Amino acid sequence: MKPRFVIVMLIVLALAVPATMLAQQSKAEKEVLAALEEFKQANLKGGAEGAAILEKLYADDYTRIMTDGAIYRKAQTLDSLRAGKTKYESFQYSDVKIRVYGNTAVVTAIVKTVGTTYGGPTSPTGVRWTQVLVKRGGKWQPVLLQTTRLAS
Repeated sequence: MKPRFVIVMLIVLALAVPATMLAQQSKAEKEVLAALEEFKQANLKGGAEGAAILEKLYADDYTRIMTDGAIYRKAQTLDSLRAGKTKYESFQYSDVKIRVYGNTAVVTAIVKTVGTTYGGPTSPTGVRWTQVLVKRGGKWQPVLLQTTRLAS
């Protein structure tokens, strides 16, 4: 009877360990989530204060591709925030998926905001959002953001 019990326990443990490991986030994923929260909070602050925070967080070669295909570089993005052309009243992430490849992370999410972006209203249905971050100097920096408007 004992050998069967041992075999059953080993099988149960073998099945339980991978499920437990999959449920846990890696250290890098936790760091990326923390960085996303910093970006969100800076965007919600807006104005000169939010732009000053993002100035430090965004990579110098940051590029944003809008739903209409327009491209904004770091300076344009920060200028729009400073001037109040980009202003968020609310900013929510959902369906967040993070994939880490060494010092690069790809984040996909649905982002729903209320406010204005580059002088126009934000999408009421939200956007599918893809962001690429690179870890430089111990910090995760966004280098690319693309948004695709969700269907109504």
